[in-house]
Amino acid sequence: MPRPALSASRSVEILNFLANFPGRSFSLSEIVRAVSINVASCHAILKALADVGYLTKSAKGAYSLGPVLIAVGEASLKSQPLVARAKEAAQDLYRDLRIPVLMSALVGDEIVAIVAIHDEEGRGPGIEVGERRPLMPPVGAPFIAWGSEPAIAAWLAKASHDQNKALIEKWRSGLALIRQRGFQVTARSPESSEVAALISQMASGHKVIGYKDQLMHLVGSLGDRLSQLETIEPDELYDIQLIAAPIFNKDGECAFNLCLGGFAGKLSGASIQSCADRLVRACLQIIRADRAVPVP
Repeated sequence: MPRPALSASRSVEILNFLANFPGRSFSLSEIVRAVSINVASCHAILKALADVGYLTKSAKGAYSLGPVLIAVGEASLKSQPLVARAKEAAQDLYRDLRIPVLMSALVGDEIVAIVAIHDEEGRGPGIEVGERRPLMPPVGAPFIAWGSEPAIAAWLAKASHDQNKALIEKWRSGLALIRQRGFQVTARSPESSEVAALISQMASGHKVIGYKDQLMHLVGSLGDRLSQLETIEPDELYDIQLIAAPIFNKDGECAFNLCLGGFAGKLSGASIQSCADRLVRACLQIIRADRAVPVP
């Protein structure tokens, strides 16, 4: 397997870092510390990216994402019709349900938010466009549930080494439940709020250095506390973090998830099932359209 060009991989790392903090700009020294690239190399890469518009450099010497990336994103939608359809479906979902909507993609060992729709009160689905989450238990189950046994085993192997066999089996049972239902329902936990608070702190200027390590540590410490509901009783009330359903590409791989999150309050089991049914229908329509099969 050919080794990636060092300058290319470093350019991608810088762009990914800045995408995690779209409302901020960073000095050369801040970027150097965050991505662990020496000053000379980092400065050369930043200059090259700024020269072609992928980055913008302020009068004070701070760097942020540049305007050319907007054109790249628009062009990408034309070459990715499934994503374009999913974006339209996300907007339709919000119009129907008035619940924040998220579309995320699986990119290597990370989950990346590519669409995030907020409600009228400003509540979001829990992750913003460009933000990333590590694909490791218990995060990413809706992407992994329909995967091969090697893929599932590789996901489980990313868990902290101190996780016991009972917890591993609980995660496996959770994957089976997702396949059975066709969607995931994740209960809210104090730890999930901690992850959200960390992201907020990073976005506002704190805890930027080592943010990946902090996220990995938090996700790894969740254990079974970020779990889905084993039963959904119609008249019971549940505190829900996320409802997620898969979007499969033409190769049959779960490449995207469409999700509902940021709920204003607890939901009844009947409401959860109704939202999940609407979500699954949207995903099926996207998949059928991608295969040029008429949607009923």
